[in-house]
Amino acid sequence: MSFALSIMPRRNFVASTLLGSIGLLLPSIAGGQAVAATAADGAPAADVSRAGAQPAANAIRPFKFRAPQEALNDLKRRVRATRWPSRELVNDDTQGVRLQTMQKLADYWATGYDWRRAEANLNQYPQFVTTIDGVDIHFIHVKSKHPNALPMIITHGWPGSVIEQLKVIKSLTDPTAYGGTAADAFDVVIPSIPGYGFSAAPTELGWDPQRVARAWAVLMQRLGYSKYVAQGGDWGDAINEQMALQKPQGLLAIHTNMPGTLPDNISAALSGDRLQPG
Repeated sequence: MSFALSIMPRRNFVASTLLGSIGLLLPSIAGGQAVAATAADGAPAADVSRAGAQPAANAIRPFKFRAPQEALNDLKRRVRATRWPSRELVNDDTQGVRLQTMQKLADYWATGYDWRRAEANLNQYPQFVTTIDGVDIHFIHVKSKHPNALPMIITHGWPGSVIEQLKVIKSLTDPTAYGGTAADAFDVVIPSIPGYGFSAAPTELGWDPQRVARAWAVLMQRLGYSKYVAQGGDWGDAINEQMALQKPQGLLAIHTNMPGTLPDNISAALSGDRLQPG
């Protein structure tokens, strides 16, 4: 996957920098505790601590996270310390995101956003860590109450995290509560891409979409799924497409909300080009 880069005006650069920093909130507050859960601020949880005996090679360890309060305080301090550019000279968005808009957003992150509520929302779901190809992989795993639910692995994009997918877990695993039928049910597996969220950062080069795709196939096998589907967008799409190309045993189909290849007429329509007759 490649992305066209262009030179951004200063105001857009400031806006994207602030949004990027906030968008990566989860790994920022996790810091060095990316795969070591905490039972209290800074205290290792007994069920996931790396100290002591080494787990079996294929072990799946329970996981929960609590951010140290000092990390949250520091994040808010850095948001408040943003150095703002001068106000734009126009009354529209032609010079980029408006200063007032960005200051309002920064104030929300500094004073209104409640990480503890987001943390509780995350920790209500079963989370685990397992080591694949030398990297600790964090994932959410929620099984449906309905028998014969179809397993699905869902991959986030950039900048993002598994938190993006929390809103779909209940409707996918318990469709009857949302007007669906038991036949619509899924078991969901939502991993953090290596280097994101609570998955460990690789210590060597080579963790491209192809390698992550292979790791996801190992993860689904390790969870005991002989048949499953995959979904994702952005980098999740790149990983899904590689899974489709690799055809790991058990993968039935993929779904993407960011296709990398389109028929010519669809591509032209999306780009705004006039379609030619015939």
